[in-house]
Amino acid sequence: MSNIVLSLHRVTKTFGGKGDVPLVEIFKGMDFNVKRNEVVGLFSPSGSGKTTFLQIAGLLDSKFSGDVYIHGSKVDTKNDFQTSIIRRKNIGFVFQFHHLIQEFSALENIIFPLLFEGISKGIAVRKGQHLLEKVGLGKRMDNRPAELSGGEQQRVAICRAIINEPALLLADEPTGNLDQSTTSKVMSFLIELIKEHNISAIIASHNPTISQLVDKNVKIVDGRIVCN
Repeated sequence: MSNIVLSLHRVTKTFGGKGDVPLVEIFKGMDFNVKRNEVVGLFSPSGSGKTTFLQIAGLLDSKFSGDVYIHGSKVDTKNDFQTSIIRRKNIGFVFQFHHLIQEFSALENIIFPLLFEGISKGIAVRKGQHLLEKVGLGKRMDNRPAELSGGEQQRVAICRAIINEPALLLADEPTGNLDQSTTSKVMSFLIELIKEHNISAIIASHNPTISQLVDKNVKIVDGRIVCN
């Protein structure tokens, strides 16, 4: 298996260009690789294309030119069925907003992806309990999201993204709505779980303290990814 988990080749992304709307080139023949077990911090100002970049890397956006490779295999990004299978089996997501199911408990929110894949409930529950204990929520498993703090909800979202042990985790401002103290705690849990499960990751953030926790820092400059 290739040592490169994610590879983007000559990716170009544009917006507009119709009627009176000017053409804006977000990415200009961008190349980018993420190695196995590598944690990358993406630090760029708002409007630079961080979220768009993560959507392309996560196979959520097919309206671009260029190629995406997962484990060295080219993905047909225009084939929704294929990309949905590859995404489900290889990629986990953590967003700025946790997007938890309000009617589910913390544990139920976490194990849902495993049950969807046909994993037995007993195995799913044991894995979910282990993750919740790892992030300090062992006594909050039966609480619903409305009964949890913002930081606790985001920890549940992190566990949900990791329970399938994806090859790649994409996090878009995962602590953007949290105060500094809670941010440090949540990021520590996130990095710890990523390392424990040998997951590669891209973490987009404005928070400079996160840059000290990752293996490599990059930014988007003139439509390309460059190292800080």
